[in-house]
Amino acid sequence: MKNAICRIGVLMAIAMGSLELVSMRIKEEPFDTSNTITRYTRETSSTIRDSFFTTIDFKAAISDNTIIKGATLTADDSDMISLLNNDLYGIGYISYAALESSELKALMIEGVRVSEKSIIDDSYKLSRNFNYITKAPSDLSEKEYALITGFIAFSKSREGLSIIKAKDGIVTQNIEEAESFTTLLAKSENSALAKMLYNTNEAPIHIKLGGSKSVESISRALSSAFTSLVPAFKAVHNYTSNEMAYEATQGIKKDSAESLHICFLARDLDINETEPALVGSYGVISKDAIVAVVSNKNHVLSDITRDQLKQIYKSETITWSALE
Repeated sequence: MKNAICRIGVLMAIAMGSLELVSMRIKEEPFDTSNTITRYTRETSSTIRDSFFTTIDFKAAISDNTIIKGATLTADDSDMISLLNNDLYGIGYISYAALESSELKALMIEGVRVSEKSIIDDSYKLSRNFNYITKAPSDLSEKEYALITGFIAFSKSREGLSIIKAKDGIVTQNIEEAESFTTLLAKSENSALAKMLYNTNEAPIHIKLGGSKSVESISRALSSAFTSLVPAFKAVHNYTSNEMAYEATQGIKKDSAESLHICFLARDLDINETEPALVGSYGVISKDAIVAVVSNKNHVLSDITRDQLKQIYKSETITWSALE
Protein backbone atom coordinates (compact mmCIF):
# COMPACT_ATOMS: atom_id res chain seq x y z
CA MET A 1 0.00 0.00 0.00
CA LYS A 2 2.81 2.34 0.95
CA ASN A 3 4.57 1.60 -2.36
CA ALA A 4 1.39 2.40 -4.29
CA ILE A 5 1.02 5.71 -2.45
CA CYS A 6 4.67 6.54 -3.21
CA ARG A 7 4.14 5.79 -6.90
CA ILE A 8 1.05 8.02 -6.97
CA GLY A 9 3.04 10.78 -5.29
CA VAL A 10 5.84 10.51 -7.87
CA LEU A 11 3.35 10.57 -10.75
CA MET A 12 1.63 13.64 -9.29
CA ALA A 13 4.99 15.38 -8.90
CA ILE A 14 5.88 14.61 -12.54
CA ALA A 15 2.47 15.83 -13.67
CA MET A 16 2.84 19.06 -11.66
CA GLY A 17 6.30 19.56 -13.14
CA SER A 18 4.92 19.07 -16.66
CA LEU A 19 2.17 21.60 -15.98
CA GLU A 20 4.76 24.05 -14.69
CA LEU A 21 6.84 23.64 -17.86
CA VAL A 22 3.76 24.19 -20.02
CA SER A 23 2.95 27.29 -17.98
CA MET A 24 6.51 28.60 -18.52
CA ARG A 25 6.21 28.06 -22.28
CA ILE A 26 2.90 29.88 -22.36
CA LYS A 27 4.43 32.79 -20.49
CA GLU A 28 7.40 32.98 -22.92
CA GLU A 29 7.60 36.46 -24.37
CA PRO A 30 5.79 36.66 -27.73
CA PHE A 31 7.84 38.03 -30.61
CA ASP A 32 6.58 41.46 -31.63
CA THR A 33 7.72 42.09 -35.22
CA SER A 34 7.00 45.81 -34.86
CA ASN A 35 10.08 46.10 -32.64
CA THR A 36 13.26 47.64 -34.00
CA ILE A 37 16.10 45.25 -34.80
CA THR A 38 18.96 45.71 -32.35
CA ARG A 39 22.19 45.55 -34.35
CA TYR A 40 25.41 44.28 -32.82
CA THR A 41 28.80 44.58 -34.48
CA ARG A 42 32.50 44.26 -33.69
CA GLU A 43 35.05 47.05 -33.26
CA THR A 44 36.56 48.57 -36.42
CA SER A 45 39.88 46.79 -35.79
CA SER A 46 38.20 43.37 -35.97
CA THR A 47 39.00 41.19 -38.97
CA ILE A 48 35.69 39.36 -38.60
CA ARG A 49 33.94 42.72 -38.99
CA ASP A 50 36.00 43.36 -42.13
CA SER A 51 35.02 39.97 -43.56
CA PHE A 52 31.35 40.30 -42.59
CA PHE A 53 30.81 43.69 -44.19
CA THR A 54 32.88 42.70 -47.22
CA THR A 55 30.76 39.59 -47.86
CA ILE A 56 27.47 41.53 -47.59
CA ASP A 57 28.82 44.22 -49.95
CA PHE A 58 28.86 46.98 -47.34
CA LYS A 59 32.55 47.88 -47.26
CA ALA A 60 31.82 51.47 -46.20
CA ALA A 61 30.98 50.13 -42.73
CA ILE A 62 34.25 48.25 -42.22
CA SER A 63 36.07 51.12 -40.52
CA ASP A 64 33.39 53.76 -40.01
CA ASN A 65 30.93 53.45 -37.13
CA THR A 66 28.95 56.48 -38.30
CA ILE A 67 27.78 54.42 -41.26
CA ILE A 68 26.02 52.04 -38.84
CA LYS A 69 24.88 54.66 -36.35
CA GLY A 70 23.15 53.18 -33.32
CA ALA A 71 24.71 49.73 -33.61
CA THR A 72 26.14 48.31 -30.38
CA LEU A 73 29.89 47.62 -30.46
CA THR A 74 31.15 44.36 -28.97
CA ALA A 75 34.68 43.41 -27.95
CA ASP A 76 34.81 39.80 -29.17
CA ASP A 77 32.76 36.67 -29.85
CA SER A 78 32.08 36.11 -26.14
CA ASP A 79 30.76 39.63 -25.69
CA MET A 80 28.57 39.33 -28.79
CA ILE A 81 27.19 35.98 -27.61
CA SER A 82 26.39 37.25 -24.13
CA LEU A 83 24.52 40.29 -25.42
CA LEU A 84 22.52 38.38 -28.03
CA ASN A 85 21.50 35.68 -25.59
CA ASN A 86 19.83 38.42 -23.58
CA ASP A 87 18.22 40.31 -26.47
CA LEU A 88 15.24 38.73 -28.19
CA TYR A 89 15.31 41.42 -30.90
CA GLY A 90 19.05 41.44 -31.57
CA ILE A 91 21.12 40.30 -34.54
CA GLY A 92 24.86 39.97 -34.90
CA TYR A 93 27.64 37.76 -36.22
CA ILE A 94 30.28 35.46 -34.74
CA SER A 95 32.96 33.08 -35.98
CA TYR A 96 31.92 29.54 -36.90
CA ALA A 97 34.27 28.17 -34.23
CA ALA A 98 32.27 29.98 -31.52
CA LEU A 99 28.84 28.81 -32.72
CA GLU A 100 28.53 25.36 -31.14
CA SER A 101 28.81 26.57 -27.53
CA SER A 102 27.00 29.89 -28.07
CA GLU A 103 23.39 28.66 -27.66
CA LEU A 104 22.48 31.15 -30.39
CA LYS A 105 20.45 30.43 -33.52
CA ALA A 106 22.51 30.39 -36.72
CA LEU A 107 20.67 31.87 -39.68
CA MET A 108 20.79 30.15 -43.04
CA ILE A 109 22.20 32.39 -45.75
CA GLU A 110 20.10 32.31 -48.92
CA GLY A 111 18.83 28.84 -48.09
CA VAL A 112 22.19 27.32 -47.13
CA ARG A 113 22.90 26.15 -43.60
CA VAL A 114 26.41 26.73 -42.26
CA SER A 115 28.52 23.55 -41.97
CA GLU A 116 32.07 22.48 -42.73
CA LYS A 117 30.85 21.09 -46.05
CA SER A 118 29.07 24.29 -47.11
CA ILE A 119 32.07 26.36 -46.02
CA ILE A 120 34.54 24.23 -47.97
CA ASP A 121 32.46 24.18 -51.16
CA ASP A 122 31.69 27.92 -50.80
CA SER A 123 27.93 27.40 -51.00
CA TYR A 124 27.67 29.17 -47.64
CA LYS A 125 28.19 32.77 -48.74
CA LEU A 126 29.69 34.13 -45.52
CA SER A 127 32.72 31.85 -45.70
CA ARG A 128 36.23 33.28 -45.83
CA ASN A 129 39.79 32.13 -46.41
CA PHE A 130 42.63 32.33 -43.92
CA ASN A 131 45.60 33.25 -46.12
CA TYR A 132 49.32 33.82 -45.79
CA ILE A 133 51.86 35.96 -47.63
CA THR A 134 55.66 35.79 -47.23
CA LYS A 135 58.60 37.99 -48.06
CA ALA A 136 59.98 37.63 -51.57
CA PRO A 137 62.97 35.25 -51.96
CA SER A 138 65.16 38.17 -53.05
CA ASP A 139 64.66 39.79 -49.64
CA LEU A 140 65.67 36.69 -47.69
CA SER A 141 68.93 34.98 -46.80
CA GLU A 142 69.33 31.39 -47.94
CA LYS A 143 68.55 30.05 -44.47
CA GLU A 144 65.58 32.39 -43.95
CA TYR A 145 64.15 31.18 -47.24
CA ALA A 146 64.66 27.53 -46.23
CA LEU A 147 62.93 28.10 -42.89
CA ILE A 148 59.99 30.02 -44.33
CA THR A 149 59.31 27.63 -47.21
CA GLY A 150 59.75 24.74 -44.78
CA PHE A 151 57.24 26.26 -42.37
CA ILE A 152 54.66 26.67 -45.14
CA ALA A 153 55.31 23.08 -46.26
CA PHE A 154 54.84 21.91 -42.67
CA SER A 155 51.47 23.71 -42.51
CA LYS A 156 50.33 21.65 -45.50
CA SER A 157 51.65 18.34 -44.19
CA ARG A 158 49.58 15.73 -42.38
CA GLU A 159 50.98 16.94 -39.07
CA GLY A 160 50.38 20.60 -39.87
CA LEU A 161 46.82 20.09 -41.08
CA SER A 162 46.02 18.18 -37.88
CA ILE A 163 47.23 21.16 -35.84
CA ILE A 164 45.15 23.59 -37.91
CA LYS A 165 42.03 21.47 -37.44
CA ALA A 166 42.68 21.22 -33.70
CA LYS A 167 42.71 25.02 -33.58
CA ASP A 168 39.28 25.20 -35.27
CA GLY A 169 40.61 25.87 -38.75
CA ILE A 170 38.63 24.19 -41.53
CA VAL A 171 40.99 22.28 -43.82
CA THR A 172 40.00 21.56 -47.39
CA GLN A 173 42.32 18.58 -47.83
CA ASN A 174 41.80 15.09 -46.44
CA ILE A 175 44.29 14.92 -43.57
CA GLU A 176 44.88 11.18 -43.89
CA GLU A 177 45.71 11.58 -47.57
CA ALA A 178 48.15 14.45 -47.00
CA GLU A 179 51.89 13.78 -47.18
CA SER A 180 53.78 13.50 -43.91
CA PHE A 181 56.39 16.15 -43.11
CA THR A 182 59.10 13.50 -43.40
CA THR A 183 58.00 12.79 -46.97
CA LEU A 184 58.04 16.50 -47.79
CA LEU A 185 61.53 16.89 -46.33
CA ALA A 186 62.84 14.21 -48.67
CA LYS A 187 62.05 16.41 -51.68
CA SER A 188 64.98 18.22 -53.27
CA GLU A 189 63.50 21.70 -52.73
CA ASN A 190 63.65 21.11 -48.98
CA SER A 191 67.22 19.81 -48.80
CA ALA A 192 68.52 22.95 -47.02
CA LEU A 193 65.84 22.65 -44.37
CA ALA A 194 66.50 18.92 -43.90
CA LYS A 195 70.04 19.79 -42.77
CA MET A 196 68.59 21.96 -39.98
CA LEU A 197 66.24 19.26 -38.70
CA TYR A 198 66.84 18.59 -34.97
CA ASN A 199 70.13 20.50 -35.26
CA THR A 200 70.53 22.30 -31.93
CA ASN A 201 73.91 23.71 -32.98
CA GLU A 202 72.37 25.87 -35.71
CA ALA A 203 72.34 29.55 -34.76
CA PRO A 204 68.76 30.75 -34.12
CA ILE A 205 67.13 32.77 -36.88
CA HIS A 206 64.27 35.05 -35.86
CA ILE A 207 61.26 34.78 -38.14
CA LYS A 208 58.62 37.46 -37.62
CA LEU A 209 55.01 36.29 -37.91
CA GLY A 210 51.95 38.47 -37.57
CA GLY A 211 48.73 39.71 -39.11
CA SER A 212 45.18 38.86 -38.20
CA LYS A 213 44.27 37.93 -34.64
CA SER A 214 41.76 35.47 -36.12
CA VAL A 215 44.66 33.31 -37.33
CA GLU A 216 46.92 33.85 -34.32
CA SER A 217 46.13 30.60 -32.48
CA ILE A 218 46.77 28.57 -35.64
CA SER A 219 50.02 30.40 -36.35
CA ARG A 220 51.33 30.01 -32.80
CA ALA A 221 50.48 26.31 -32.67
CA LEU A 222 52.13 25.62 -36.04
CA SER A 223 55.27 27.60 -35.17
CA SER A 224 55.61 25.87 -31.79
CA ALA A 225 55.43 22.43 -33.41
CA PHE A 226 57.78 23.46 -36.23
CA THR A 227 60.37 24.83 -33.77
CA SER A 228 60.44 21.47 -31.98
CA LEU A 229 61.55 19.94 -35.29
CA VAL A 230 63.76 22.79 -36.48
CA PRO A 231 65.27 24.55 -33.41
CA ALA A 232 66.84 27.28 -35.56
CA PHE A 233 63.32 28.62 -36.28
CA LYS A 234 62.67 31.24 -33.60
CA ALA A 235 59.22 32.73 -34.07
CA VAL A 236 58.58 36.35 -33.11
CA HIS A 237 54.83 36.94 -32.93
CA ASN A 238 52.97 40.24 -33.45
CA TYR A 239 49.28 40.05 -34.37
CA THR A 240 47.46 43.34 -34.73
CA SER A 241 45.71 43.52 -38.10
CA ASN A 242 45.84 42.10 -41.62
CA GLU A 243 45.52 45.52 -43.24
CA MET A 244 49.25 45.93 -43.82
CA ALA A 245 49.88 42.35 -45.00
CA TYR A 246 51.35 43.20 -48.39
CA GLU A 247 53.13 46.35 -47.20
CA ALA A 248 54.82 44.48 -44.33
CA THR A 249 56.08 41.59 -46.45
CA GLN A 250 56.63 42.86 -49.98
CA GLY A 251 55.53 46.50 -50.03
CA ILE A 252 56.74 49.80 -48.65
CA LYS A 253 57.33 48.50 -45.11
CA LYS A 254 59.20 45.31 -46.01
CA ASP A 255 62.52 46.76 -44.81
CA SER A 256 61.17 48.62 -41.79
CA ALA A 257 60.81 47.68 -38.13
CA GLU A 258 57.19 46.74 -38.94
CA SER A 259 58.19 44.16 -41.54
CA LEU A 260 57.08 40.54 -41.31
CA HIS A 261 58.52 37.38 -42.78
CA ILE A 262 55.08 35.75 -42.83
CA CYS A 263 51.77 37.56 -42.49
CA PHE A 264 48.44 35.80 -41.96
CA LEU A 265 45.21 37.31 -43.24
CA ALA A 266 41.53 36.66 -42.58
CA ARG A 267 40.72 38.08 -46.01
CA ASP A 268 41.82 37.60 -49.60
CA LEU A 269 44.66 39.61 -51.06
CA ASP A 270 43.77 42.17 -53.70
CA ILE A 271 46.25 40.67 -56.16
CA ASN A 272 44.99 42.51 -59.24
CA GLU A 273 44.87 45.98 -57.71
CA THR A 274 46.61 47.16 -54.55
CA GLU A 275 48.49 44.02 -53.45
CA PRO A 276 50.41 42.58 -56.44
CA ALA A 277 52.08 39.80 -54.44
CA LEU A 278 54.75 37.67 -56.10
CA VAL A 279 53.42 34.42 -57.55
CA GLY A 280 54.15 31.54 -55.19
CA SER A 281 54.50 33.77 -52.13
CA TYR A 282 50.91 33.51 -50.91
CA GLY A 283 48.15 30.97 -50.47
CA VAL A 284 45.32 29.60 -48.35
CA ILE A 285 46.12 28.02 -45.00
CA SER A 286 42.54 27.12 -44.00
CA LYS A 287 38.94 28.30 -44.19
CA ASP A 288 36.48 29.82 -41.75
CA ALA A 289 33.03 31.40 -41.78
CA ILE A 290 31.12 34.23 -40.21
CA VAL A 291 27.73 33.19 -38.88
CA ALA A 292 24.77 35.59 -38.70
CA VAL A 293 23.08 34.84 -35.38
CA VAL A 294 19.99 35.74 -33.36
CA SER A 295 18.52 34.62 -30.02
CA ASN A 296 17.39 30.98 -30.01
CA LYS A 297 14.00 32.31 -28.89
CA ASN A 298 13.62 34.17 -32.17
CA HIS A 299 11.17 31.95 -34.06
CA VAL A 300 10.31 34.37 -36.87
CA LEU A 301 13.58 34.24 -38.79
CA SER A 302 15.59 31.23 -39.94
CA ASP A 303 16.91 32.33 -43.33
CA ILE A 304 18.27 35.66 -44.54
CA THR A 305 19.98 37.08 -47.63
CA ARG A 306 23.12 39.16 -47.80
CA ASP A 307 21.05 42.05 -49.15
CA GLN A 308 18.76 41.84 -46.12
CA LEU A 309 21.77 41.87 -43.77
CA LYS A 310 23.06 44.96 -45.55
CA GLN A 311 19.61 46.55 -45.26
CA ILE A 312 19.54 45.83 -41.51
CA TYR A 313 22.94 47.33 -40.80
CA LYS A 314 22.28 50.40 -42.95
CA SER A 315 19.13 51.35 -41.02
CA GLU A 316 18.91 52.52 -37.42
CA THR A 317 15.12 52.15 -37.34
CA ILE A 318 14.42 48.99 -39.32
CA THR A 319 11.90 46.66 -37.67
CA TRP A 320 11.53 42.89 -37.83
CA SER A 321 8.35 43.28 -39.84
CA ALA A 322 10.43 44.72 -42.71
CA LEU A 323 11.87 41.24 -43.24
CA GLU A 324 8.53 39.47 -43.51
